Amino acid sequence: MSRHVRFRFHATDMPGRDIWCPNAEVAQTFVGTAEVFSQVFGLASGIGDPVDGVCLIDFADFGALCTAAVGRFSGTREGILRSLSLGFIATALVLIDRAGQPAPAMPGPDQERAWAVLRDQHARAMTV
Repeated sequence: MSRHVRFRFHATDMPGRDIWCPNAEVAQTFVGTAEVFSQVFGLASGIGDPVDGVCLIDFADFGALCTAAVGRFSGTREGILRSLSLGFIATALVLIDRAGQPAPAMPGPDQERAWAVLRDQHARAMTV
């Protein structure tokens, strides 16, 4: 598949409304990362298989996965795990925000502010 083909991500409760439209390479990388984290945490990713270039996200499952990733990020000193988690969590927070869903609880106001800044930086690069 050409990396220039665009995927569209929709929330299951808002079908037809794009919340992110990355190229195929970026979409596949994000979905693959979500699948890895779902296996690590033993949780569903919440991201459905693409149908006609559209991936539906069930935010009950996806939110739980993001919550687990944030908790693990906050609870480990393992630098590589934190680095690998950073981009996934920031991207997930943008999708959660765009879908009007509640963000995962953060371990404190400093973390909440730091994630909000990173989320906003990512949002500017995430085309709709």
